[in-house]
Amino acid sequence: MGSTLNEKHDFENPAIYTHAMAQVADIDKYLVSDTIFEKINSKFIKMDSNDIKDQNQFLKTFFEKLINAMRQQSPLFAKTFQRIIWVGSYYKGTRFGEPKEYDLNFVVNLPFEEKDIQFRADRPGFIKIRVPVWKAISSQNTLNLVPEAYKELNSFIDEESYLNQEKFRTWIERILSKVAHATGDKNDRIIFHDYTPIRKRKSGPAFTLNFNYGRNDEKSIDIDVVPVLTFSIHALPPKSSKMNILQSRPNRCWSAVPKPLNNSRSDFGDLRHRYWRLCFYEFEKDMLSNHNYGRMKPVIRQLKKLRDTREWASIASYYLETLCYHESEMFHISQRRSYTFLFFKMLEKLHDAFNNHCIKYYWDDDLNLLESIGREEMRNMEGRLDKILKNIRRTIKDDQYAIAKWVLNRDELEILKNLEHVTIPEREAQPQSNQWNCVII
Repeated sequence: MGSTLNEKHDFENPAIYTHAMAQVADIDKYLVSDTIFEKINSKFIKMDSNDIKDQNQFLKTFFEKLINAMRQQSPLFAKTFQRIIWVGSYYKGTRFGEPKEYDLNFVVNLPFEEKDIQFRADRPGFIKIRVPVWKAISSQNTLNLVPEAYKELNSFIDEESYLNQEKFRTWIERILSKVAHATGDKNDRIIFHDYTPIRKRKSGPAFTLNFNYGRNDEKSIDIDVVPVLTFSIHALPPKSSKMNILQSRPNRCWSAVPKPLNNSRSDFGDLRHRYWRLCFYEFEKDMLSNHNYGRMKPVIRQLKKLRDTREWASIASYYLETLCYHESEMFHISQRRSYTFLFFKMLEKLHDAFNNHCIKYYWDDDLNLLESIGREEMRNMEGRLDKILKNIRRTIKDDQYAIAKWVLNRDELEILKNLEHVTIPEREAQPQSNQWNCVII
């Protein structure tokens, strides 16, 4: 999957170009059967339900201990922590393989009324949060906070009453370090009874916790913990390309995430700390959980499998999900499309995205998710996808594994070919997070 020069020269050859395009016109009739797609899903994509059950129980108990320990180290956290929301691809139903990584949000609701908060959106995909009444509130002690909590809160509000996302993350990091110190570890690890030492590190907006579990601690798992602020639809951001969707979900919340900004973005100037990344996870999960769009998740999972098999490190999982969100109507049950057809069409859409150097953020059309990918990598990815699509068009008539040979590695492909039959799995149960209610203080 290296150089793409040969593929581009081939495509410029009129004879090859004509042949490839002739295949496109009638390829749909070879994308009707889902037999191979279902075999791949059953053998190589589906997660082990026993592993999931064991991990969920283990994690639930651990985070009960961690939250209690953090409350003891911070009066502000004790006052403002609301709940954990389990997020990421597992809880969306778009993860494949053994669940070795989880994502969760620590939801913090600061002690302000929504009517006293101002939002400003002057950069696509980001928002600034200002509390204009802060100086008056802090001088009058009207929030019913102890002095130490006031001090903590003031540490991430700047001189013009904007929330500072960098210092907000520092506040959470400091609490976790205090927990590690309180549990008696000098190496900044968190130690609880009956658990191996928990190692932690910073990773973007997240704090990654790594620990082992199992009978002999033979299994390892990473948890990315992200502190977020949540708001109801009664306090929506001032700009969104999908405002109608946001307004139609009265029981959902959106989030402001303290995501470190890409260093290449110079347009943020000296006020980078004021910009919080917008997140609409609950709305995305609704879309993926909708029965009418149920064909989206299996296709996303196999796109991710293809990405991992081909080692395309520049393609984030969220890019693939977003690409499918934009084509949601194609996935609607009324279209009666096969999984195989949908997978192939999304490969074409992915190729188009790299050819156009753009995947628009679903919630704000002015933000290009591919903006940080360099032109050379963009051309490489366009060429790789072009090679795959042309090969599939050329061989699918006579080879039922024309798509599978790109999704799977060689060993997996041989296993697939030796499968005599496959049991079509029942409709998947939704991963349970049990954290949907949105409460604003």
